[in-house]
Amino acid sequence: MLLILTIAALTGGCWDRREIQDRNFVLAVAIDTADAGQQTEQEKAEAKAETFVQPRGDKRYRVSLQILKLIKNGGNRQNGGDNRTYVLSNTGQSIFEIVRDMLGQTSKSLFFEHIQAVVISEAVLRETGITPIIDFFLRDAEMRWRIKVYVTPGEARPILEYAPPSKEAGGIYLANIVRNHTKNLHVAGARTDLGNISIMLDSKSDLIIPRLDMAGNVVKAKGAAVFKKHNFVGYVDERAVAGLKMIRATEKSAIITLPGEEAGELLAVEVFRHDTRLTPHVDGDNVYFTLDITMWGNLGEHQLPHRTVKANDPAFIRRVERQAAEEVKSTVLYSKNVCQSLGVDVLNFGNKLKRYKPKDWNAIKDDWEEIYPNVPLVVSVNVVINQLGEHK
Repeated sequence: MLLILTIAALTGGCWDRREIQDRNFVLAVAIDTADAGQQTEQEKAEAKAETFVQPRGDKRYRVSLQILKLIKNGGNRQNGGDNRTYVLSNTGQSIFEIVRDMLGQTSKSLFFEHIQAVVISEAVLRETGITPIIDFFLRDAEMRWRIKVYVTPGEARPILEYAPPSKEAGGIYLANIVRNHTKNLHVAGARTDLGNISIMLDSKSDLIIPRLDMAGNVVKAKGAAVFKKHNFVGYVDERAVAGLKMIRATEKSAIITLPGEEAGELLAVEVFRHDTRLTPHVDGDNVYFTLDITMWGNLGEHQLPHRTVKANDPAFIRRVERQAAEEVKSTVLYSKNVCQSLGVDVLNFGNKLKRYKPKDWNAIKDDWEEIYPNVPLVVSVNVVINQLGEHK
């Protein structure tokens, strides 16, 4: 009993407790070049006041932190909603040093346990690649591996200053956008968070990261940025992302729109289940892949101005199934051609070949960079319409 009481006296209590109102919770981080957003003399003076005397290196990055407001300070409205966050910025080269120096701009310590998103500007990626930028996030124990990472072609800080119309905190809003990727073919979201990016970089694999654009009062995820190992290569559009998701079998409840046979006719098929198999083949010195896709879905919409068509007509159903299969095949081949033209193997061809045919992979792995852009893909698609909806 004496031993138990002694242990309880030494280990119990709240000696290291810090009240929630004494914490600054960082919800999102934006990384720009050091001179981003400095057009006027006043803005340059403000940027100079924010930063610090750097003992070594160059002023390379501008790091902005979005911090949650725990106490409502009254009716600050921006972009249609209450701004529940504020942003601190600083410039330097070491991101760790930049963050620590921000403590000179705030009365509370910074905590990263609840960080939701990291937004990186294209200008930074073209200058340094992605590895030096996220090194800090991969080493710090406070960072969660499910942090969502985005690339933006413009400046990253304004995205952190955006106040969502839903009135939720900005970092949470940014993280939740990409969680809808299973129902939106235009958004790349599967295996693109910080943890998976770390794995891809460690394995020296090509990777894809969702693109985030801001135009006026609208923030939208569309398309993706692609990387050759850690080097930024460019962007792929929404159709290429759609085909990539079909190849990698990450689409769920996808919508496929189809032109009709008559003027003004439009059909929309909702895919809710699929069986996708990407298979490598080696024939002598030739490497090729086959992609077999079977999709089951519903007829979600049928527009035909000025008249109606019986949706339960077998001939009509066969036509929709055939058109949907052709559209899927066309989208897949478009994505394959775009990725091969950029030289980025986000199609997972190399990984598939390594996994299923290791001996053949070992024989050609040193020449894969030259082989990959010319690898053929034979696509077979079958679409089955199960439901026609209540209206017939």
